[in-house]
Amino acid sequence: MLENLGDLATRENLIRYRFRLEVAGAVLYAVIAFVEQGIWGSGLVGALAVPVLAGTIVLHRIRPAIALGVIAILPMLLVVSGFASSAPSVTLWVPVLLGLFAAPAYGGEVARWAALPIAILGGIFVSFSSFREIGGTGPAFLLYFAATLCLFLLPWIGGTLVRVNRQRRAAQTTATVATAERDQLEVSVALEQERNRVARDVHDIVAHSLAVVIAQADGARYAVKKNPEAVDEALEAIAATARDSLADVRVLLTELRHSQEAGPQPGMDDIDGLVRGFRESGLDLRWSSYGTATPLSEATGLAVYRILQESLTNALRHGDLTQPVDLEFDWSETALALSVTNGVADADRGGNPSGHGIPGMRERASLAGGSFSSGDGNNGRFRVRATLPVDRGTARTQPMARAVAP
Repeated sequence: MLENLGDLATRENLIRYRFRLEVAGAVLYAVIAFVEQGIWGSGLVGALAVPVLAGTIVLHRIRPAIALGVIAILPMLLVVSGFASSAPSVTLWVPVLLGLFAAPAYGGEVARWAALPIAILGGIFVSFSSFREIGGTGPAFLLYFAATLCLFLLPWIGGTLVRVNRQRRAAQTTATVATAERDQLEVSVALEQERNRVARDVHDIVAHSLAVVIAQADGARYAVKKNPEAVDEALEAIAATARDSLADVRVLLTELRHSQEAGPQPGMDDIDGLVRGFRESGLDLRWSSYGTATPLSEATGLAVYRILQESLTNALRHGDLTQPVDLEFDWSETALALSVTNGVADADRGGNPSGHGIPGMRERASLAGGSFSSGDGNNGRFRVRATLPVDRGTARTQPMARAVAP
């Protein structure tokens, strides 16, 4: 049972059901206030004051200005009119302290700064309303006055800190969203430029080839009766032009992002061979795997393979081959975090802003439902990191089941 309560008392559940919790707190406050004797006195005013103050507990977050106005006036009227005792109970001031916290935490600038003098005046009022009980203006009264004033100022200070923290988190979220949108725009522009270039090349190749084929076919049709040998030459020219055009178009199509070749696609089972090939090409590749390997779907396995292939290709072409390349697989129950870290040669530290390798990897990770990041890592080394979700329901490709790969 305690474990179930622990599962329910999560931050998400508290946020989801906080209004209900506030209503429950208001009801509990009203019950305690009515039961406690000697605070409210008797009569209609005292009976109405309790639910009104309990209502400020419900409104303190959604209507902080209204709650502040109620707690600024009603408790003092109760004390002055005699419905509350001359030495007010803590029960009476619970909604007051909560309202002083909520005004700067959830209200506007006017409510925030209006709560500060209310807190100061509230501390002074409570101190002097207890003047007779404390006894004159001696050290005991001064100490009581200072403590009461601090008691009323602390909720306002706490609410201000909560407000500053919320504003900071909102600014961070805005900056993160702006960065993500800017990165997405850069990816879209790069991919659109690449597609436009391929489209122009395909158009030029196809248009030129078809023009030659049409001209040769028309000439052969007119010469078939007068010069049969010319027909053979025309057909040979048509065949050669078509073969050359087909080869050029195939080269261009292989450059398109996420082109699905015929036949089985590579996946996690092919990573051994991929790594072996790069090692034979001269990469000092150090491969580590952490956690328990989990089956991946074919789409995710293909994304892992392509991202790893592109990252290692960049390390081989632009990296410092005198430094090792660190490949890490970090498995969790819900995701696989893949990272490739390599040294950068001095001649390539400026990077290639027109390259499409990084945008292509980012788009592959996004299509697989994951995230991607790249940039300078520790000690000036370049790092690529992709986090891809584990899709157990459609998993068909098995990953490596080992702690550290050879």
